[in-house]
This record gives sequence, structure tokens and C-alpha cells, in this order.
Amino acid sequence: MATNPSIEDMRRDDWKQVRALYAEGLATGIAAFMTAAPRWEAWDEGHLTIGRLVARTEDEKVMGWAALAHVPDT
Repeated sequence: MATNPSIEDMRRDDWKQVRALYAEGLATGIAAFMTAAPRWEAWDEGHLTIGRLVARTEDEKVMGWAALAHVPDT
């Protein structure tokens, strides 16, 4: 395993790995109010196109991710 993953823009083809990490977090019951990771279309619609990042190893494994989403200003 790489000790220094690179931080890169998330690509569409990263979604399978990102969704798996998302589901792992949801399985804890404390990560979010959701119970299952969304499909790509729903996730894509709910997040900004900028600020989608992954931590990627040299062998293309996604170790972590972050993304920006709209927040109501109320």
C-alpha cells in the first residue's frame, strides 16, 4: 500500500470505489441519516461539480474521498 496517496480530482469511473467507501461509513449507523449509498445519478445531482476529490494510491485504489454539496442558507 502506498504511504503517500495523491489527492486528485474524482473521475466518474472512481464512483464504484467511492460508493463502496460511502457504504462502509453508512453501515456504522453514525455517518449520515441515509441507510444506503445512493446511485451515481442521485449523488451526482446532489454535489457540486467542483471540489470532488479522492485520495488515490499509485495502483489506482481510492482510499478516501471528499465532495462539496449545496447547503441551504436558512
